[in-house]
Amino acid sequence: MYRIRETFATKIMTFFLVIAVYTLRMHLITNPSDISYLTGVRAHDPGEILIVYNENMIQSVFCDARTSALFDWKKYQIYDKRGEWWKKLSEYKHLTTDPDFLMQTLRNALEEYGLTLSFEKSPITQKRVLKNPTELELLRTSQALNKEVYQKILPFLVPWVTEKEIARKIQILQLELWASGPSFPPIVAFWEHSAIPHHSPTERVLRSDDTILLDMWLIYEGYCSDMTRMVYQKGIPEEARKIGELVMQVTKHIIGWAQPGMRMSELDKKAREMLGEYEPYFTHSLGHGVGIDIHEAPHVSSKFEEILEPGMIITIEPGIYVAGKYGARYEEMVFIDKEEIYLL
Repeated sequence: MYRIRETFATKIMTFFLVIAVYTLRMHLITNPSDISYLTGVRAHDPGEILIVYNENMIQSVFCDARTSALFDWKKYQIYDKRGEWWKKLSEYKHLTTDPDFLMQTLRNALEEYGLTLSFEKSPITQKRVLKNPTELELLRTSQALNKEVYQKILPFLVPWVTEKEIARKIQILQLELWASGPSFPPIVAFWEHSAIPHHSPTERVLRSDDTILLDMWLIYEGYCSDMTRMVYQKGIPEEARKIGELVMQVTKHIIGWAQPGMRMSELDKKAREMLGEYEPYFTHSLGHGVGIDIHEAPHVSSKFEEILEPGMIITIEPGIYVAGKYGARYEEMVFIDKEEIYLL
């Protein structure tokens, strides 16, 4: 009996030891967006700022002297001399880090100083999926500014203006409304170019019978927004207008139909069913998360079984692309609440 109890006690102690080791393990955060989420300071490249993080607490910040001025020295333990980085980091012995944001030169330096690395997705990246009330307000404001820019650009869509001219004007309007700038250059696509999902603006001029696809995004206080609209000139073929109305109807239907607790794949599947004969021309996923990054988790795709959870912000953007002719996409950003989904 004693031996059995001893074995059981040993197992219990081992169990709690494993839990303790797991809980106390340190994460090396190198993703600039994760660092921005934790501190409000944005790094330009992975490796410019490093953070050692554990269980809702920043242990140390590693940066250069210039960047260190952006941090609160009373709040963080900061190492702003690169020569000090390696000795201090080596004291941690073992760190987990996201391999997608670990430069080889940094990895070599850490391993040279005897640090053991293991690889997994950053815990901060997963935290960012669910937005808090402050983030929600920033994203709502960002999208409101984006929609205001859209209304202001419409008078400039006149014959002989080029895609590049409209793209530049969109960016000017964004800055005039105190946005930080675009998260990516806007997509401005006239007629046949609208059949290219991620078209880059050219010198193609607008004709009086063209369709126009505008995919616009901006950053406000570090948070992105995203929307796509179609504008139709007089005299366009009926089919071009038909597919534009169809993708708009699908977007609005999905927003009204979807509920918290559904799987991402269900939304994608429903959208494809609604597109009917045009489904083969829908060549990308239905949507994506938006936050500090314009494209972030979760992924609204047939390949993802993640659940719609309260606090998520995603896009719904079905598209139809008839190569060599024309295309259409209609995109909205939505917030997943406890009982419903509503537009931003």
